[in-house]
This record gives sequence, C-alpha cells and structure tokens, in this order.
Amino acid sequence: MATLEFLTFPDPAIAADHTLLLLHGWGANAADLISLGPLLAPHAQIYAAEAPFPHPYVAQGRMWYDLNQHNALSGSLLLDEQATDLATSEAALREWIASLPIDLRRTILGGFSQGGALTLAVGLRLPLAGLLVFSGYLVRPPVVTATSPPVLMIHGTADPVVPFASAQASWQALQTAGVKGVFHALPMAHEINGEAIAIARQFIEQTLPKINSD
Repeated sequence: MATLEFLTFPDPAIAADHTLLLLHGWGANAADLISLGPLLAPHAQIYAAEAPFPHPYVAQGRMWYDLNQHNALSGSLLLDEQATDLATSEAALREWIASLPIDLRRTILGGFSQGGALTLAVGLRLPLAGLLVFSGYLVRPPVVTATSPPVLMIHGTADPVVPFASAQASWQALQTAGVKGVFHALPMAHEINGEAIAIARQFIEQTLPKINSD
C-alpha cells in the first residue's frame, strides 16, 4: 500500500518536542488544514495528511470514504461493515503514522468532519497524547484500550452538514465506552472558528505538558 501524501510545517520538518497530525474533511485536501496547525500548536512539528481517494466532484479534493456508505440507523453515521474504502483509509493512516519520526506519546491527532471521523476510528487504538475532533462523529463503534487518549470534541449547534444530534450521539457512545475527554457545543455552523481554535489550543497545552518529563 502506498503511503499517504502529506504536507509539513515547518517544511522541511524539524526535531520538535511535540507533533500535531491533521486530517482534512470531505472534498478538501492537506493544504486546507496545514495553516491551522501553528494556531493550535505553535511550537510543534505539524503534518497534514491527504486522503487516499479522489473526490467525485471537486477537482483537487480528496475523501477518506464514500459518504453513500452511511447506514440508515436513525441519528447514526456509523458506516456499513462492508465499507472497504474506510478500511483502506484506516490502514493507510496507521501506516503513515508509523512511518513518521515521532513519539506517539507526544503527538496530538486531529481532524475536521470526515477527518474527525478517521481521528476517532484510528486514534483511539493508539497511545497518543490526545485527539481533536472538529465537527466530527463516529463511523465505527469505539474501541477503547488502556492507552486510548483523551478526546476533545467541538461541534456547532447550527451545523447543517453533520447534525448536532449525531455528534451528541457519538459523544454519548464514547463516554459509554469509557473514553475520557470533553465535548464543547458552540454556536457555529460546519466550521472551525476562533473560539474552537482557542479551546483546542488550551486542550493541547494542558495535555502535552503532562508528558514533558517522561
């Protein structure tokens, strides 16, 4: 399997104490989030991955999986078990993370919308420092281990793309599974606004210092 394409900031990459990995949403690409990285973690090395599949309608857009694979469960965005493109993206993402010269304990994984869904699908299984989920949701039932990282979910109450109720249902499922973290509901649409950035930056600053002495 070919590794994922990605962008870095700074470029070329530096030997930083902390790392931030970012996953874009449906129809976007790595360039969409790379500039957000320094606002979230100004002293970290940032990597923004590019989804493996071309978007069907946007020329330079990419996607992690076909949205038509969502099942018909009320209030749920879980994917059908036959969602092979999701499985391909999960495997590619795990391979990409393993290929990077990083310490997972000093790494935050975050994503927006579909990228947030992949953050949960893959990140809960890794011993990362934390997970950031902007306007995201569960596409797999959560798998929680002793080393699963804390999760920050931020979602707009007026989101017309990913219903707020779906985000709430995802968060409830995460809590039931034993995930630690916090959910923030903000008066915004399908976006990452200034308040969301401030909350996420505080989460990063509070999470990463705990491992500085390791």
